[in-house]
Amino acid sequence: MRIALPQACVLCAASCRRDLLCTSCASALPALGPACPRCALPGAAATPCGACARRPPPFAHACAAWRYAFPVDRLLQGLKYAGHLALAEPLADGLARTVRAQGDALPDRVVPLPLSPARQRERGFNQAALIAARVAQQLGVPLARALARGRDDGPQAALPLARRAANVRGAFVATAPLDGLRIAVVDDVMTTGATLAAAARAIRDAGAREVQVWVVARTPRL
Repeated sequence: MRIALPQACVLCAASCRRDLLCTSCASALPALGPACPRCALPGAAATPCGACARRPPPFAHACAAWRYAFPVDRLLQGLKYAGHLALAEPLADGLARTVRAQGDALPDRVVPLPLSPARQRERGFNQAALIAARVAQQLGVPLARALARGRDDGPQAALPLARRAANVRGAFVATAPLDGLRIAVVDDVMTTGATLAAAARAIRDAGAREVQVWVVARTPRL
């Protein structure tokens, strides 16, 4: 339908043909800027942050398209909580462009972060899977649904920061052999990194030789 009818920008309502964001709004989305190469935490320089230097995460690299700030937060909330599924397209496209711009070798598989079965039924979709599918298509990397979430550990956003790592410990299990593969795990937002770290451990336990994490947005320093 967007091909046949003029499209209005979802942020400013300006005409933008087939796109969901006009050129002006798309270019004004909050860039990540200098960030830690291990966890993508925004900082003064693109060097490993103190936390990663002291205790490196189980993933080798993190890539984020934007900072989690207005209006990216509104776009992600519209996708995740209001069910505006079309918003996955511009968000995924921005992530794919960021990955390309880094110039690194692409992984062997793109793996979406799964929801628990109960949360998947409740929401009716997995925003990470929608984003990952389009990113994989844009980059020409096979999509692999190689992770499952074994229990409903509740929303991380509802927990104090100190409890998030314990809440997701052992929450994921690999559902396919990943021996020797380089894997990129895709999610919408990275806050503490606890959920993605738990997923990375499960992927490494399945034999992957390297894990990266790709997210649409990264929260600033907490």
